[in-house]
Amino acid sequence: MTILDRAAEIVDNREQQYGSPKDNLPRIARLWSEILGITVTAEQVCLCMILLKVARAVTGTDISGDTIVDMIGYSYCIEKLREAK
Repeated sequence: MTILDRAAEIVDNREQQYGSPKDNLPRIARLWSEILGITVTAEQVCLCMILLKVARAVTGTDISGDTIVDMIGYSYCIEKLREAK
């Protein structure tokens, strides 16, 4: 199984727990918008989560495979959001 396959499998499995990214990510965006007082989009949520993973990676001594899988997973979520439009 490739790293891309692992990321897609994780995202697809999470749908059973948390709902589809096209439903859950806009919900997160609305909550962040309320807290920040600005409009946040679902795609921006994904980009911010990728940056969170990057920030963790650059401060650590070793980038775990899970970190890379998560970055790919959030990128995959952006693709799923765009497909849903």
